[in-house]
Amino acid sequence: MSETKEDKQVYYGNCHCGAFKFSVALAPIKKAARCNCSICSRKGYLFGVPESANDFKIEVGEDVLKTYSFGSGIAEHKFCPICGTGIFVSAPKMKFLGVNMNTFKHGSVDIDNLEISTTNQANAEPKYHPFSLPEDQKPSVSEGQKLYTGSCHCQAIRYTVVSEEIDEVRTCNCSFCSRNADMWIYPPIASVDLLGTEDKLTDYLFGPKRAYHGFCGACGVDVVNRVDLHPVFKAPVRPINVRTMDGLDLESLKVDKADGWAMNTGPYKAYDV
Repeated sequence: MSETKEDKQVYYGNCHCGAFKFSVALAPIKKAARCNCSICSRKGYLFGVPESANDFKIEVGEDVLKTYSFGSGIAEHKFCPICGTGIFVSAPKMKFLGVNMNTFKHGSVDIDNLEISTTNQANAEPKYHPFSLPEDQKPSVSEGQKLYTGSCHCQAIRYTVVSEEIDEVRTCNCSFCSRNADMWIYPPIASVDLLGTEDKLTDYLFGPKRAYHGFCGACGVDVVNRVDLHPVFKAPVRPINVRTMDGLDLESLKVDKADGWAMNTGPYKAYDV
């Protein structure tokens, strides 16, 4: 007897600010795919691949998303220019559409218990090269500390961090951080240097508006959380998304999971379509 395909289920999702909303029909989700290439690892994509492009439907925001491509230009990375949320990756010539499951309605997919397969594209051609830090921009490094560098994918945003060896990060399941699969460290402000690229950041504020989430307006990569900019809530740290760090083995890091969703002061409304 031949196997029958499971009936498709409709999942709803959106960018964080709600400017773009969509629905996608997929078989009940038990598996997901990720890619470790230079852009996908920075964006933290977790892909669901619809059987047909017709299974993906834009509900709101037909012309909202911005496109970022690099290298051969085969893949088009679509993100919201307002909040930076990466929605999907399309490669029309390859008839591929991968929808970022991190943008699905909270609770509709048990992300932590999915069977995840990884496509190894870390060294795919054209090979991605981190930016070269000029000698005059290298900070002094005390004994017991290390110098880390990082950037958004297009390298419009660049930084250095002087820190003890990074072996632990924090993730958060709040409505924003979960969409970007952000992995945070919290170095003191003086330990972080954005190398004069602050003017390239797009800041996104939401909720209590204490955190200035800074992402690159060109490639959509979430880089830094400038919590010290708030006129009242002035935390003395400069959180950095380590997904953007050069040469850091993300799989080897110990992860502290914060339940940011439980700290929401009110219901998150942008899901409604």
